[in-house]
Amino acid sequence: MPDRAIDTPTRILDTALGLFNERGTANVTTNHIAEAMGISPGNLDDHFGNKPEIVRGLFARILAAWSANDTLPQGAHHTFKIMDVMAAGNFEIQWAHRFFFRDLTMLLASDPELAADYRRNRDVGMSNTLALLRDFISASLMRPADTRTRDDLTQLLWLVGDFRLVFRDAGGKAPTRADMDQGVRLFRRVLPDPRKPSETQSQNAALRVRAAPD
Repeated sequence: MPDRAIDTPTRILDTALGLFNERGTANVTTNHIAEAMGISPGNLDDHFGNKPEIVRGLFARILAAWSANDTLPQGAHHTFKIMDVMAAGNFEIQWAHRFFFRDLTMLLASDPELAADYRRNRDVGMSNTLALLRDFISASLMRPADTRTRDDLTQLLWLVGDFRLVFRDAGGKAPTRADMDQGVRLFRRVLPDPRKPSETQSQNAALRVRAAPD
């Protein structure tokens, strides 16, 4: 029994995550979470006073997962191959916590504390992305680009990363795990590998053919 009590916050977050992913945060109350766990609402309140606190707890998990995923192995340097692996890992994290990204704007609008945490993390993340682009350029893995172009690329990467699921929802199609694979491919469309010019040229040619009028 004591071990179960110690683990209650983790169980609350695990249960809430499953319900949020299935139904969306707007359709889940703390009573629903308590009922799914087989505990009283009062017991849940002892650990999380309200639903926003639970969402913040899950966002803390997302941040921890991102940090672990984006940490380079000792002695390693950023390459496109490593970036692909990290991008795939980030989209896996997003899929595991998909409620957060599907409901992102609503969650931020309803919880100033969460919004501040999210924006603080995004500012740091965008600075890191700009630094990564500069590293790629310095290592001749990307063509030289001016400040505006680097800023544009950074925003495009973050738009794909944070709003991929919102885009799917807005089109009336529920996101699937396959959308996460496409997210990685979209990243690479934004940042083609100049070491494979023939592949990039053939892709661009195929796009021009598909875009050409009949």
